[in-house]
Amino acid sequence: MPDCIESLLAQSHIHWEALIVNDGSTDATSEVVRLYASKDDRVTLIEKENGGLSSARNAGINDATGSYLLFLDSDDFLYEECLTEIVKNIPSIDYNTVLQYGYTYITEDKKTVLHSVLPSREKELIPSIFSSVLGPCHTICISKLLCESIGFFDESLKSLEDWDFWIRTAKVGGTKKTIDKPLVYYRYVRNSMSRNAVVMYASFKKVAQRAPKKDDRILINRPENKDYDYDSNLILNEALIRFLGVSIMQGSIKESITLFQQESSKLISDYTPAEFGPMCSYLSFRYWYSRSDIDSVFSEIYPNFKQFFQLIGYQKNSINSVLFHIFKRHYFYRNIYKYGKGLGSILNFSLRLRYK
Repeated sequence: MPDCIESLLAQSHIHWEALIVNDGSTDATSEVVRLYASKDDRVTLIEKENGGLSSARNAGINDATGSYLLFLDSDDFLYEECLTEIVKNIPSIDYNTVLQYGYTYITEDKKTVLHSVLPSREKELIPSIFSSVLGPCHTICISKLLCESIGFFDESLKSLEDWDFWIRTAKVGGTKKTIDKPLVYYRYVRNSMSRNAVVMYASFKKVAQRAPKKDDRILINRPENKDYDYDSNLILNEALIRFLGVSIMQGSIKESITLFQQESSKLISDYTPAEFGPMCSYLSFRYWYSRSDIDSVFSEIYPNFKQFFQLIGYQKNSINSVLFHIFKRHYFYRNIYKYGKGLGSILNFSLRLRYK
């Protein structure tokens, strides 16, 4: 949390308020915030009983006095010019348009930048919002008026509440303007072992299935809030594969097999090896690329995936191909580390040919 607050204090634009919600935490959160608030009256502490992430965000929305909002989690932080760029663009939009900007993946210790992601330039949110999350919550600035017309965050969701929120933004006629540069950091925290893949998939499925339908939670009448001809099942299978990657990584092999058998729209034998590639995602171990990370991936994580495919009955002669598509980036890095860039690149080219 100090990194988040310090990044606000370092902003080149100085006119902001920070409403920091302690959602029933019993750690030192309140003491830390009070210390900042005693030195800077732009920082305000809100204390409430535990209600979850959506409840905390809703409390902040209710108490905000500003016209535009940016949602930050405790480990998020901003580029120094972030708010300046946002404020510079606000005069060119109306209250019904969100501003989206890029973000930079950075390691938990803030020492290594992994890569940056820029938002898509499409102005309209429908229908693309029905198939994917708009972006990390802190990469989007939204007007308070638009938040209130949407109906706030859904406190019943245990995950994907931000996707649900942006879907409703689209259904009140919300549009998007992009700022083509990264303005915030996305800290890549290796906390995949604490994620509950079953809960995440259940939330994803719930949000996806109601996404193309008229939403009664929306508080204003808009022509965009209607039933759409869109088959949500088209995206559920890839999402299932992605969340299974988390579960298998954690060693929950039996639970992963059960989830696959209950939710997959296809038999295991109907999948091509490449279709399992999304098991390696930012949710699991996609950015574990240091030498020590590579060692951990192959000694601790790789065996879990091999066991999963063996037990679920995937074709024995195709398991190596499946594992290549899941771990190909890690194979490539391992070869470069072990044999150098020249020979390693030749070996990597050979692997691509073998498993294309």
